[in-house]
Amino acid sequence: MVVKIKRSAYDGMIKHAEAGFPHEICGVLLGRDGRITSFRECRNLNTERAHDRYELDPVSFKEADEWARKEGLEILGVYHSHPDHPSIASETDRVNAWPEWVYLIFSINGGRYNDARAWVLEDFDSRFNEAPIEIFED
Repeated sequence: MVVKIKRSAYDGMIKHAEAGFPHEICGVLLGRDGRITSFRECRNLNTERAHDRYELDPVSFKEADEWARKEGLEILGVYHSHPDHPSIASETDRVNAWPEWVYLIFSINGGRYNDARAWVLEDFDSRFNEAPIEIFED
């Protein structure tokens, strides 16, 4: 599986991740036919460990889902940042993941974008598999 992301959505998520530093930020990946064309920021409810954990707010998740449906899109996954940490999915990321969704992790070092990697879970008991990212132009 190749994760295809529209350039403007990718750049927007980077800006969100940099602005949220030194805390983890999160949001949902939206699109159709396996192509991520948009995103919606969500609130991180984890205030105690926001520097290394996120808890996606169910209210903002629901709002993103409603917006996506109105636009003819669907939720394809979740993105979040790892401040001053590699873009490698953690065990915490894995146990909270849904199979077949894309989990896009942005490494933000010192407040600046470092890289991003995509991860996909085949089923609840499997390990994450890294998926290559392909950026397509608007």
